[in-house]
Amino acid sequence: MAHWFHRNVLKATTSHKFEIKHGDPTDATRKLCSDLKASRAQLLDLIKNPNNTVVSIEPAFVSYLSLLYGFIWEVDPSEENVRIGRPNASRLRNAFVFKWTHTLLGNGTYSYADAVYEAANMSMNLGLWFMKHAAMIAAKDDISMDEAKEVHSMLRRAAGIFTFVQTEFSPQLSNPPPLASDLDPRVINAYINQCTAEAQEVTVARAVELKHSASLISALANETSKLFLDAANTLRQFKPEVSGQWIKYLELKSMFYQSYAYNYCGENLLAMDKCGEAIRALKESEACLTKAKTLCQEYGKTHGPAPRVKPDQHAVFKRLAPLVQRTLDKCQRENGLIYHDPVPGELPTLDTKATFGLVSPIDFQMPTPNSLWEYGIHKLLSGIEEPKVGKEQDLPPVKEEEIPQTSKEPKNESGCTLQ
Repeated sequence: MAHWFHRNVLKATTSHKFEIKHGDPTDATRKLCSDLKASRAQLLDLIKNPNNTVVSIEPAFVSYLSLLYGFIWEVDPSEENVRIGRPNASRLRNAFVFKWTHTLLGNGTYSYADAVYEAANMSMNLGLWFMKHAAMIAAKDDISMDEAKEVHSMLRRAAGIFTFVQTEFSPQLSNPPPLASDLDPRVINAYINQCTAEAQEVTVARAVELKHSASLISALANETSKLFLDAANTLRQFKPEVSGQWIKYLELKSMFYQSYAYNYCGENLLAMDKCGEAIRALKESEACLTKAKTLCQEYGKTHGPAPRVKPDQHAVFKRLAPLVQRTLDKCQRENGLIYHDPVPGELPTLDTKATFGLVSPIDFQMPTPNSLWEYGIHKLLSGIEEPKVGKEQDLPPVKEEEIPQTSKEPKNESGCTLQ
């Protein structure tokens, strides 16, 4: 049960024929190329709609990668030429040119004759789909516990896909990725941290619902805040007009969870009869929430690739302010009647070690090569010449299915709805 997600647009690409103009056009070769074309087209169509199920998306993705496998890595069961834990690069990896747009770089394509570039970009699109699918589930009026768990899982799986691109595909690219592209290590890091933080939002909300200790909720919220801030800091190296909208979202989420952390820190300090320190923590919570509201307004005015939302109008945002005020009033009242503690100038230290609930990505494994590669196609096609990249072009944005937004007030204690 997180809330107001920032979702970047899907990446666009041109259709691909997978035509072989050299080598031996055997039946197996023709079928491989035909299946590659059909599999790619099907996957790109499915990814447009966040309402599709994982049961339909994941097999389509695995099928495409297994068909593409022999263009990425060597396929020869009789040889065990394994380098750095993976097979040697395929002699066919430069057989086709692939054109892709990149989220922060507009509608212009960047083309490479490199199957690894294709696999990496398609994988990034799948990660974006997992994020959008999570937001689709979260947009329902009333979310069941099973649905909340699915949102949590989808975000962890997105982080796993992005991590796979970072560790397996990016190091193998023939040429360095364009700066600020989706394959730029800094952009991938931002996605990984964002998905991990958003999955942790579910954990924070669940901890509130189950009335876990204030110290645990504060520690989880603090860890979540740091993940959002790490993602924002990763993107600051790019021009504001490129990444400004995304950064504002990450900053406001970070500041919101700092407010959350100090609120529950104050509640915990009050329970320990440290009333002066509790008041200081709650005043900081108020200050952080004020900053978060300002960032919300700035986010709503900043142009960028993601649809605009008004996060400060969501229930979770509206509910935190009175919660902080009630706890602060209680602390000040009890301090005046009982404790008479001075309010220190220094902030209390937030706990940075949550005992449980921290999120890690769900690992993704590269599928095995499609059975068609057993026919020795990689040897039959070894005479293919590297094609010319040609001119770049502008592509229209992908026509994605919209994710509806609920206006219904949640019935839970945290006020969290996954948007």
